[in-house]
Amino acid sequence: MRLTSPAITRASAPIRFTFEGREVEALQGESIAAALSAAGILAFRETAKGAPRGLWCGMGACFDCVVTVDGRAGQRACLVKAEAGMRVDGAPPADPAPLAAAAEASREEACDILVVGAGPAGLSAAIAAARAGAHVVVLDERGEAGGQYFKPLAKSHAHAAPDAQFRQGAALLAEARAAGVTIHHGATVWGGFAPEEIAALVDGAATTFRPRRLILAPGAHERPVPVPGWTLPGVMTTGAMQTLARAQRVSPADRVVIAGSGPLNLQLAYELLAGGVRVAAVVEAAPKPGLAAWRDLLALARSSPDLAWDGLRYIATLQRAGVPVIWGGTILACEGTDRFEALRIATPSGERRIEAGAAALNMGFQPETGLARALGCAQRFATDGPGAEIGRLETETDEEGRSSVAGVFAVGDGAAIGGSRIALARGRLAGLAAAREIGLAAPEDSGARRDLDRAVAFQRALWRIFAAPAFDVAAIADATILCRCEEVTAGDLRAAMAGGARTLAALKKETRAGMGRCQGRMCAAAVARLAGAPAAEAAFAAPRAPIRPIPAAALMREVPEAQIDAPVIEAPAPIAWRSPSVPLAPADRACEVLVIGGGVLGLSTALYLAREGVDVLVADRSEPGLAASTANAGSLHVQLLPYDFGDKAEALGTAGPAAATLPLGPRSIDLWKEIARDAGEACGIRTEGGLMLAETEAEFEWLRGKTAVERGAGIETHVLGANELRDVAPYLAPRFMGAAFCPAEGQIDPLRGTAALLALARRAGARVAGGVAITGISREGAGFAVATEGATIRAGRVVVAAGPWSGQIAALAGVRLPVGGLVQQVIATEATGPLIPHLVAHAGRHLSLKQGPHGHLLIGGAWPGTHDPATGATRNRRTSIEGNLWVAGHVVPAVAGLSVLRAWTGMNVHIDRAPILGEAPGCPGLFAAVTSSGYTLGPVCGRMTADAVLGRERMPADFAIARFG
Repeated sequence: MRLTSPAITRASAPIRFTFEGREVEALQGESIAAALSAAGILAFRETAKGAPRGLWCGMGACFDCVVTVDGRAGQRACLVKAEAGMRVDGAPPADPAPLAAAAEASREEACDILVVGAGPAGLSAAIAAARAGAHVVVLDERGEAGGQYFKPLAKSHAHAAPDAQFRQGAALLAEARAAGVTIHHGATVWGGFAPEEIAALVDGAATTFRPRRLILAPGAHERPVPVPGWTLPGVMTTGAMQTLARAQRVSPADRVVIAGSGPLNLQLAYELLAGGVRVAAVVEAAPKPGLAAWRDLLALARSSPDLAWDGLRYIATLQRAGVPVIWGGTILACEGTDRFEALRIATPSGERRIEAGAAALNMGFQPETGLARALGCAQRFATDGPGAEIGRLETETDEEGRSSVAGVFAVGDGAAIGGSRIALARGRLAGLAAAREIGLAAPEDSGARRDLDRAVAFQRALWRIFAAPAFDVAAIADATILCRCEEVTAGDLRAAMAGGARTLAALKKETRAGMGRCQGRMCAAAVARLAGAPAAEAAFAAPRAPIRPIPAAALMREVPEAQIDAPVIEAPAPIAWRSPSVPLAPADRACEVLVIGGGVLGLSTALYLAREGVDVLVADRSEPGLAASTANAGSLHVQLLPYDFGDKAEALGTAGPAAATLPLGPRSIDLWKEIARDAGEACGIRTEGGLMLAETEAEFEWLRGKTAVERGAGIETHVLGANELRDVAPYLAPRFMGAAFCPAEGQIDPLRGTAALLALARRAGARVAGGVAITGISREGAGFAVATEGATIRAGRVVVAAGPWSGQIAALAGVRLPVGGLVQQVIATEATGPLIPHLVAHAGRHLSLKQGPHGHLLIGGAWPGTHDPATGATRNRRTSIEGNLWVAGHVVPAVAGLSVLRAWTGMNVHIDRAPILGEAPGCPGLFAAVTSSGYTLGPVCGRMTADAVLGRERMPADFAIARFG
């Protein structure tokens, strides 16, 4: 319904667009979500499992409201403005239209100070810095400045008597413009690669900002309220419903119920009433303030009398209107089938069921810390204020907003929850401090410090009044969804925990929780608490680039192969963070065979040894399968890759050590299929063939030499001409002369494959110990004493299967293994319909492209990331993302119609392209198990290693350690 008010009138004529073929009336300037809500349409789309979804956060953070607009997939209905004649659909398009114009040359923009976010904190900081003489640029994702608190009235309406909140927001924006601040609206910041390298999409063009100082003020989003039915259309956050009401003059229903905790719920109820909506009830989790709260009430009145008066006015208005305010009420469930119908709550006087057409829920806020974390800013785990039982990450800063990273400031609710007045004061202090740091004369501001002190006093008193009882995360019912994007339930997570997953990182890879569009914003805190993870930053899902989904087409930029620098890391540092160490059980302090490393190669070795009755223990520094085994894209390679030939101008048709490895690929893929069969699930295995494309005559000639080598090793490969290629792969661009086609190639879901392998190894009797770091290996009689952080493991034989860290582990026993590491990236797009059945590579470009089992395109090809030797962390390079996407779009034009959801890096093995397997000369009983293309070859190399340990097989000379002398 549309709200009414004598002071607010329509400022634009009605327009019309279609939703699922139905004509919908809208007002120019309002969002698609507002227009649909006004028409009574609350379900915007269906999930992959067929569940209806609508608006949840209302600010573009959750991505639950994505729709298709004029063939463009993944558009957020809460942010996209309605336009006359547009066609809106809930389902993804069969043939996605390009989401952006082709990227041109890389755009860069320098400025003194870059501010991310145009809410109270960001605008206040920008004004202070600009008045001191700084060149200030502000980036904000919304179409209008003001953030959630100062959000202005949409251009669809005019206000004859705006309230104080509207007036203050308009005045702040006018100050910013008068100070000369440049504000880019609709600008998405998608990556922070360094304080002076901030990647954004501005006016549809990819732009890299190079500021001298960076101020982060991205605001906050409302925390999840994981109760049964919270994903129903019609259930949304209080902030989402307030945006509809306050900015768009719309309510999703003529009768609503509001529940949770905090004064925002009271304000929303007051504003809805004024617009003609029936408010069924306001349910407040905190107990009703009694006489003991008088000190806090006095503190509110003393520190911010206007806000205190507003609160009293809201409550008095609700009482006069007969709206029940239920104190001490706990949300039990949202009821309904295809949309919300009723809220079930527990109150001090018993359970109640409140019927309504829509529900607004708010149980506190969580800062948007993704960009700060991507830049390495230190975080703290906060448990004060609403939502304390789940907790939240906040960026550590001093009073002027300086973070732990030089040149980076963080202010407002995006750094620490505190409300608009704290944000205004801290923003001003940060803007002045940043200006001083670049040499400008910026005065101290004692007034801002006084304002800050008053605002902090007000906020502390407010939180004490609205101190809600703890939400028992452990009591969440198994059927309740925790991860909205991937539809992962509490039961799914508990089952993974029962199977051995102990941290959010492991749960994420086991269940896909946190892998959706919102990157864990709506579930990471709840999942971490459910898992009993430590209260620390590492317990949360790591931020990925892009920080938010971004159109692939906007980032595509050609990076010549000659510019791809992938340095070999001779001794990669282990990742500083790992799952908490667990004391070794007495039974795990002795074994016949100790396998060091719980990736696919180590687990495969353990599986085949355990099936032979060997007492085998797998020790992993973190948790099994959390490194390269689940950071790769799951390609099942059989063909030789372009770099297996070295310089193509030399000795075409020779591949050195890689040629000897060729027969292993088909054998290993057959073993993967056996593993899937034995585990009782498909593991996402598809072998529909692999294509390697030739774009030039030289590349086509090279393919002929390559296929000759492969056929000589018994591999079935064919050379296809241009016409044959178009018949086999119509999804490709028409520029290719031909391709090599290998029918045996394909893909696997590495998450499911690793989980299946781990389960089979345990079922066979292998013991798996996580959180065990190896610190020494010494000879003890005929066996070994292997020192760990907490105990010594005595083993008859040792298998080193630690991937790129194998050289360092072997060195503890005096064995040299020439193993290093390469940081490589993978990019995942949003899901789309069936498009690419093959594994696609390019003879002259870095590319590995396929469509995963969930419909996402997975794009790789050995594009490099960076490695931090101090922490062991790996990170994306912006140029690698841009270049990788350009090649993918150059090969498959449909990529331009998809958004990139995330890009990640992992440490890959660097060796001489043939496995290093078998017993170490001069160190009997110590075996190596290392290979590149490790996911493909893991099972077969594990089988060969197990046979070598059992004395059944002499390792071929091409793979033996002795080949290194």
